[in-house]
Amino acid sequence: MASEAPSQVEITDWCKKEDIRPSHALLLKADGILTDTTEDILIALAKTVQHIMSVSRRERDVATQLLCEFEKEASDVVLPSSGEVSLKLGGRHVPLKINRLGVVVKNRVRIQDLVEKGLMLTTQEKKNANQLGEALARCTLNSSRKLRPFSGSKTPAKDEDVFDTWIELAKGQLDEEENDQEKRKRIREALRPPAANIISDLRRDQQAATSEDYLGALELAFGGTESATELHVLFHSSHQKQGETPSEYLTRLQDILRRLIRKGGVEKEKKDGLLLSQFIKGILYDEMLLVNLQLKEKVSQPPTYLQLLRMVRREEAEQMVKMSHRSVDAPKKEAKTFHQSAGSKEVGEKRKTPTNSRPNFCYKCGLEGHYKGKCPNEPDVEKVNSALIKFIHQGNGTGHLRGAAQKPKEQGPIPVVQLAQIFLLV
Repeated sequence: MASEAPSQVEITDWCKKEDIRPSHALLLKADGILTDTTEDILIALAKTVQHIMSVSRRERDVATQLLCEFEKEASDVVLPSSGEVSLKLGGRHVPLKINRLGVVVKNRVRIQDLVEKGLMLTTQEKKNANQLGEALARCTLNSSRKLRPFSGSKTPAKDEDVFDTWIELAKGQLDEEENDQEKRKRIREALRPPAANIISDLRRDQQAATSEDYLGALELAFGGTESATELHVLFHSSHQKQGETPSEYLTRLQDILRRLIRKGGVEKEKKDGLLLSQFIKGILYDEMLLVNLQLKEKVSQPPTYLQLLRMVRREEAEQMVKMSHRSVDAPKKEAKTFHQSAGSKEVGEKRKTPTNSRPNFCYKCGLEGHYKGKCPNEPDVEKVNSALIKFIHQGNGTGHLRGAAQKPKEQGPIPVVQLAQIFLLV
């Protein structure tokens, strides 16, 4: 049963209670009780009717009535000529009849209340948000719209990449785009013949082709011819080469693993464990790196490729620093060893200086080669004295070495009596 329209008296009383000018108010009436909140209703009205300021609500005779207040007179507000306002509430369209004001009010919600609660933005905030969104959209469009060009020709242009490099970069950029139509458009814009011809043929044969279909067709035409099984064997047979650093070996393994994933030879969830296991097996010249990083203990919870690469490069840098310190200390030790050996050699040479412990001549005739007891010659005192004087002046006569710091005292002519004593003692 339809509810009766409120009288003019009821309209006037409602306006007085809400402090609303009747000339700036209208009454909207639904056919039944609306289960939506007053806030949701006001938000929907603000999107449909201009200049609305507040809404007061009541339920009467199994119908919801809304008292609407406007910034200007109700006669100046543009309303549908059909006499109904259609609101979109909860995914459904709710018609509201336009009437004059009614009676009892249950609650009243104003635009200002919604703004204060954060349910709606002010006019300036809306303007700023729209401007910011447009600016961000332009930045996103300009920075990520175009992919690197690719033709697939045997002699690519200078601004083109080889296929493996191009497809990895393209996938990384396309992952940031949600709209598949935009993905397909960006792929087509980046391609040049003969690669562009491949996509044209695909679109004619398969009009509903997705961006993944585009990349798959390019993979078949320009990617490697190895099967997933062959790449699997290549990956597990790759080992560190002589002179190859661990980080270079890890990067080479990752390149093979990317191709293996594109061929569907391994699940993405298992790639980190597979990479770490092969890296441990393939290291041949830097086994201590595995010990220092404790990589074998990380097999159950493997790090990602970037985490592993960071760990390996940091360990390489630390080893380089240690080697540089050793190379600086080595010349110092060599110099010290050199000085020690030179000093030892000098002392040895001093110690090896020959000394004559006894005079090697005959004290009877003064000749060398025999001794006095077996001398067959006639005595020659003058020659004996000359030999003795020469022997004493060598320095050995007083017990000093030639190279010693303390030299024998200067001696004058040796008396004949002393020579005779020496001669007799010997």
